Amino acid sequence: MSEGKLRILTVSAHPHDFTWFSGTLGKHVERGDEATVCVVTHGGSTHREDWMEELRKPESERDASIVNASADKYIEQKEQNLRDAAAIFGVTDIRMLNFPDKPFLISEHPEVIDRIAELIAEVRPHIMLTESPFTDCGRPMRYRSDHTEVGIAAAEAKLRAELPRPGSTWRPHQVAMTFWPGEAFDHSQLDLVVELSDEWFEK
Repeated sequence: MSEGKLRILTVSAHPHDFTWFSGTLGKHVERGDEATVCVVTHGGSTHREDWMEELRKPESERDASIVNASADKYIEQKEQNLRDAAAIFGVTDIRMLNFPDKPFLISEHPEVIDRIAELIAEVRPHIMLTESPFTDCGRPMRYRSDHTEVGIAAAEAKLRAELPRPGSTWRPHQVAMTFWPGEAFDHSQLDLVVELSDEWFEK
């Protein structure tokens, strides 16, 4: 890798969470940095607006083709939407871990920590952008659950990736900097802002 180029890893809960980092990643890819996007859950129960809209209707008025649509088809669609959106920003390295969502809990899927740690050891990022692991960010706690659990898993994985482990095939790696999206915090708590030009904002 050329001197001065960065490797960036994002770890988020759902496919659509890419939008929190998209402009930042686009600017970095444009300058020659490398970006890897890791999504922990398949997002199959998240933002199914058409499905939720049908369920709000009286049963006699529901569209059965929407109500009975396969979750697998929706999951495939979400991943393709993510890949298409990421390509707009020059990001092609997408890693889907495909854990279930709503809710995603580390206690039910403790292996997620090693999966993320292995990815950190493989990608060897200088910077990690991930969900906030904090439960009191000054914002409404709608972020508790999938988002917070993924933030906690990523923080633990970062520590595991730093240490040699008996029987492990990876070389330890220390992430230099970790950032969390401002979306999870009261805006008075923000300490870094990435300025996006009109070009990136429009994308």
